[in-house]
Amino acid sequence: MRLSTNSASAQIGNVKIQGLFRVIELDASDSAETKCLKTPNGTGTKKANDNTKVAFSCESLRAIESRTAIVIPCMNEEQDILDGVLRGVPHDCLIILVSNSDPLKFEAERELLTEFCNDAQRQGIVVHQQDECLAQAFHAAGMPDIVLDPSLSQESGMRIRSGKGEAMMISVAIAKLAGKDFIGFIDADNLVPSAVHEYCKVYAAGLHYALHHTDTAEAHAMVRIKWNSKPKVKDNKLVLEKYGRSSLLVNEWMNRFLDAVVDGDTQDALIQTGNAGEHAMSLDLAMELRFATRYAVEPFQLIDAWEQFGSPTPPTPSDARNVHILQIGTRSPHFHDTSKGDGHITRMQVEGLSTIYHSRLTPQTLKDELRAYMKATFPREVNADGEPEKMRVYPPMAKMNFEVLDAALKETGVLTVVGE
Repeated sequence: MRLSTNSASAQIGNVKIQGLFRVIELDASDSAETKCLKTPNGTGTKKANDNTKVAFSCESLRAIESRTAIVIPCMNEEQDILDGVLRGVPHDCLIILVSNSDPLKFEAERELLTEFCNDAQRQGIVVHQQDECLAQAFHAAGMPDIVLDPSLSQESGMRIRSGKGEAMMISVAIAKLAGKDFIGFIDADNLVPSAVHEYCKVYAAGLHYALHHTDTAEAHAMVRIKWNSKPKVKDNKLVLEKYGRSSLLVNEWMNRFLDAVVDGDTQDALIQTGNAGEHAMSLDLAMELRFATRYAVEPFQLIDAWEQFGSPTPPTPSDARNVHILQIGTRSPHFHDTSKGDGHITRMQVEGLSTIYHSRLTPQTLKDELRAYMKATFPREVNADGEPEKMRVYPPMAKMNFEVLDAALKETGVLTVVGE
């Protein structure tokens, strides 16, 4: 793969987020050396108009992929769509399927993953989010917050809360127990297997770049994808929208937040991945970040990185590692299942904006502006003053006892490991 880099960036404490990189070439050939090439106009400085090309050999990408778990959170998706997603994941990646589907759907998903992994001679892991033994294991390992109070549930016994953030936490724990160094997330409703494949290759290229093309060794790394377009049919024509409605809104306010925090010294619209459902990171970063519930999970990752690693109050520990966040624009359009309607769009917008509003880094003037906007735009989703609900946030998973978790999961056999 070959990428065009972007030296525009913003730095908050130990956290550096870069402007949008772009995929130039999906396959830079087997013989490509992983290296940077300056264009004739490149000066070597960090100005926004620097244009550096970076090629990644197949070998260097596979070196990352073999250490990566690709997670597919799933809830009652169509079997043929999920089948295509599975087939788009590069062979050397471990597939982790975390399902919150109905029981019959889950059995079909497990059979689908088993058949695919056996045919492809690869390994996969599947688990149901609502399995009582899984909840008991997390509770015993020191993460009781993720477990729903039985008195609030219609079902008896422990259950992990429903939500994408919770599914991601489950997968992080599984990836750690599997000995992986990186973790990436792919939506289960992607209609194009080749797009899934490109996203995974972008993860590998971005993680390689963030870890090996930086002035600081041992940096945390995160890669957030901006898809090329989100096609929609309007007036019987296919329109290639560059942003979804939620992304457009959350990005706008996230950039205003960033501009306020760094005193206006940023590039216009630097953040283009505030709502990035497709993203990857080093597993040690996933262990230190806090996860939010529901649709807040992706924007909150940026907020929490800035709060934990970039905030002067409380001071960032002197031995804290740097965090390098890349945003990469893909070539594939993002075709996804639209049969579920638009009812979730408003929730995505409000919950994303809530992470900005409730951040301790948000200046009061920006908070007042955001509250007024939400009161006028989403009167049914906020209180009378325009204040959004504060999303549930979990402690970092690094606080868990993974020896206890591993023993509990093995004892109950809650994880289904399939394939070679």
